[in-house]
Amino acid sequence: MQEASFQFPLGATIALTGKNGSGKTTLLKHIVNQGEDIELSPKVVFGVYEQMDFQFIKAESVLLYMKNRSDQNEGRIRAALDAMNFTGNDIKKDVRDLSGGEAIRLVLCQLFLGRYNVLVLDEPTNFLDVDCIVALEKFLKAYQGTVLLVSHDRTFVNRVADSVYEMEGRQLKLKY
Repeated sequence: MQEASFQFPLGATIALTGKNGSGKTTLLKHIVNQGEDIELSPKVVFGVYEQMDFQFIKAESVLLYMKNRSDQNEGRIRAALDAMNFTGNDIKKDVRDLSGGEAIRLVLCQLFLGRYNVLVLDEPTNFLDVDCIVALEKFLKAYQGTVLLVSHDRTFVNRVADSVYEMEGRQLKLKY
């Protein structure tokens, strides 16, 4: 990417769009890893979701997984899981037996209940059904921190983003 200067406001949801291979994911990683010329507040605590970046090794139920990774009370955990369609016996399911879509929903729940003030989400709507995308939109709208996301889902982006940057020809351009 060519030299660019930008600043993301606190509490905003910023979307990066562009063609596959244009450098969106690379830019996200550069920001998270505080690459060359990236200046971040020392107070930034990233919660990161990368495409298909989940692997469950330890045998534990969905509910126990969340309890072990969140300081939220069980009621709030159950509400978040319910919003992402983990209902009834789903919360007793072993995380190692989850489908790809279920695993994505669980990881997103964990991010929203974590102690992060900046969420970085790379294609969070991939493999989610419409109900889960709507729940994700609600989480994002209620989230008090800053969100930086990459998505090809224009409807999703239009519903959640305060501003949109497009990667085009190795340049970052503000769309709105």
